[in-house]
Amino acid sequence: MKPDLNCESISCVDAKTWERKARAFAIRSRDHLWGKNNEDPLSFLYLKGLNLKFIGKMSLGWNKFGHNRPCEGWGLSGKGSFFIPSGIVFPYIVGKKITGMFIISMKGTDSDPSSELILPGSFKGPLILGPGNPEVKNVTGIMEGLKIFQENPDEFRVNIDLTKNLILSD
Repeated sequence: MKPDLNCESISCVDAKTWERKARAFAIRSRDHLWGKNNEDPLSFLYLKGLNLKFIGKMSLGWNKFGHNRPCEGWGLSGKGSFFIPSGIVFPYIVGKKITGMFIISMKGTDSDPSSELILPGSFKGPLILGPGNPEVKNVTGIMEGLKIFQENPDEFRVNIDLTKNLILSD
């Protein structure tokens, strides 16, 4: 059976392998957020304006420690590795399938473009929250988009422009 590959310029992604690794990472990071010693990330999200119910609904997680991951193990072309920093994990889920993984730094500021990072192999956007809703609100940051979407997810959709996000690499 031929692998499901998505190619962008010179790099290719085995979509099934990537999605399996991203799903496992999302589950582990969600468990960390709701596990022991989670006061700092939950406080961070609360201070950013998100409530606990919404945090759970969006499957947000926490990557406590930064770590390198081999590209090949994640279905990415190349022999090197990429670094996943510590921070809040936002899995972008479309139809029960993770298509993007984002790390939101707990150290950056809202105006810092490097405070939200995209993992290699992720969908590059725009991210759409509430796709069936008629009214559209456009934003440039994930945290901003989550906060606005939380207000009333049944009335409008939020389009999150990813042009300011950086792709993680080694």
